[in-house]
Amino acid sequence: MDDKYIIQFYNELNQSLDGDYKIILEPNRDLKEDWIEYDQVKWELEEQIQDLVKVLSKENTLSFEEKILKIYSYICLNYIYDANVLYFFKKDTTDINNIKYIAVDWYGRIIDDTWKENRKKHNRRICYEFARFYARAINELRGKDDNVEAFMVGDTDNLHYVVGLTGNEYSVILDLDDFNNLKDLTRLKLGLTIKGIKILRDKHGRFQKVLDKFNKDKLSELTEVEEVKKRLKGKDTIRYFNSVIEILKRYNIDSQGFFEYMRSIIEQEGFEIEKLWKEDIGAPERRYERCLIFNFNNKTYLLDSIDKELKEIEREKIDKKVFIFNPEENEYSYYGG
Repeated sequence: MDDKYIIQFYNELNQSLDGDYKIILEPNRDLKEDWIEYDQVKWELEEQIQDLVKVLSKENTLSFEEKILKIYSYICLNYIYDANVLYFFKKDTTDINNIKYIAVDWYGRIIDDTWKENRKKHNRRICYEFARFYARAINELRGKDDNVEAFMVGDTDNLHYVVGLTGNEYSVILDLDDFNNLKDLTRLKLGLTIKGIKILRDKHGRFQKVLDKFNKDKLSELTEVEEVKKRLKGKDTIRYFNSVIEILKRYNIDSQGFFEYMRSIIEQEGFEIEKLWKEDIGAPERRYERCLIFNFNNKTYLLDSIDKELKEIEREKIDKKVFIFNPEENEYSYYGG
């Protein structure tokens, strides 16, 4: 592909979003800019994604853009976000006016063969992994078409990676695990609209039309939740929360998706939350999931993301062997994957 489109994409990115970003490419390119980084890991397709790409490559009734959304949807419906990575984030408070979180390289970003073999045992992935194999899948789908290319886009602090797609017709950001909102990884499992795709440029509305078609007849919020809101919001807060929890239990969402959804519901009510981590005792390896606590009417409540329940607790009696308030990197040995 002509490098001018990647340069154009980077300019469009900076015009549309705040923050500092970089573009990550596979090796063997000769594009040299201070915002270009070459990945240390070869981009490879997981077996089930490879099979899907093969099927889509032979499908003549779908456009290239429709095939891109087919893969996007497949990933969202068949994978979950590996929240365990967040347990290892370090909090840098050396500058109280600019507190930062630092991701560890060894959890999914710089990996070895052992990591890849271990990942085959489950469907938990993080943004680095999603972006790698989704970009690779798109590039395999395009074949010899040099008018479009997919690559990785990351913030300069390595906290989040997405897929960038650009060419003569359009520039698009594909973010199925948006860290700051309810992820499309969860939204699509709930039958909701895609919200993680941002179109920077679309000369003839080509990509927008395909996205609109996908979202047609889908809702941005669950009807059952909207009904509960009308009936209980502002009237019986704890019952409202518990009613939403019971609704979510009917869907195939994981602990991370449950946490994100309920966190947004709780914060919309104006509660200040405190995050903590719970060890997943039933997991085949030592793993933690995010939970939260908040105060209401002189009582403390725990949202347990693993058990998917809200319960009144006494903070001083929380089991410190199961729940962790301030995890630090390397608190326990993790052997990868």
